[in-house]
Amino acid sequence: MEEKNKIYDKEIGLMVNIVVREEDMDGKKVFIVNNEDLGVADFGDSLDEAIENFKKSMKLYLETYPEKKELLKAEETPLLVSRIFL
Repeated sequence: MEEKNKIYDKEIGLMVNIVVREEDMDGKKVFIVNNEDLGVADFGDSLDEAIENFKKSMKLYLETYPEKKELLKAEETPLLVSRIFL
């Protein structure tokens, strides 16, 4: 399962696009949250935990590379976000 969504973080004032995947890790279901624009990802046993872990990782990344904030602020809403099944 893969889903695209957005997360808005009030603390840093940025909205980021995310991809959420559900995977099996050693026979256990985990959720992976990924921002493809910056390559930041994290996971958790529940979707809420994965999102909270991702927010922490994204904050640490942006503290280390503050210039990357400008890339996120400059981004416009994508023209189309969709899912197709083959």
